[in-house]
Amino acid sequence: MDRLAIATPRPDIAPCIALARDYGTGIEIQVYGYNPDLLDGDWPTLVEQHRRLLKGFEGEIALHGVFYDMSSASEDRQIIRVTRDRYLLNLRIAAELGARQVIFHANYIPWIRNARYLRRWTQRQVEFWTEIGAEAERLGLIVALENMWEPSPDLIGRVLDWVNSPFVAACLDVGHAYLYSDSIPFTGWVARLKDRLVHCHINNHRGVEDEHLPLDAPGGVIDYSFVLTLLWALPSPPLISLEMEGLDDLERSLRFITKLRTVGR
Repeated sequence: MDRLAIATPRPDIAPCIALARDYGTGIEIQVYGYNPDLLDGDWPTLVEQHRRLLKGFEGEIALHGVFYDMSSASEDRQIIRVTRDRYLLNLRIAAELGARQVIFHANYIPWIRNARYLRRWTQRQVEFWTEIGAEAERLGLIVALENMWEPSPDLIGRVLDWVNSPFVAACLDVGHAYLYSDSIPFTGWVARLKDRLVHCHINNHRGVEDEHLPLDAPGGVIDYSFVLTLLWALPSPPLISLEMEGLDDLERSLRFITKLRTVGR
């Protein structure tokens, strides 16, 4: 099977590890990003539990970093300091778990329609990720910047061009691109980011909110037969991570992908 992973925001990753082994996929561990209180608590104990569960795991491992209220391009130096500290801790945890990729959000605010904001935002992002990229390189990690509310792939693409580091790359969230894009087709997102694309999040929604539905969910607006074929055709296909809440939805989507690949061959 192609480079796939299944994502889980839950502390107990054992069921997802079992499913990943059944289907020969990797795993994206999200609890250290989705539960920021954990980073002020007993995260070392959970890391040790996860290390034991991952012993002998042969799939790729990724980690999703914190994103709630994080601002790597804030005007406030104290906010930058907090964001940096959180991200550096995520990198440390990822290294301890044997992960290769760590996903962070750039958190652009599209409702501020001001050219100065965009210029300053880009400049501060470049400065921030240049520093974080150096630490990622030291730890043997790749940081992947994920689109959330960004209306255009140029926003993250331009930051990555200027940072120009193999340790700072792109994560393309397909659901976000379809939901928040400023009339830019998905092919445009792939064309702009493909040279730096190392990770993808996939799920479906009905065009209103970010629902994280199975790939073939009734009413889903995203044609994953088209999307996956496009991603698989890239010269260096990214790690594609299924981002859904329940095991049933994950397995349903894995069966969809297996069938799609079988028909394609």
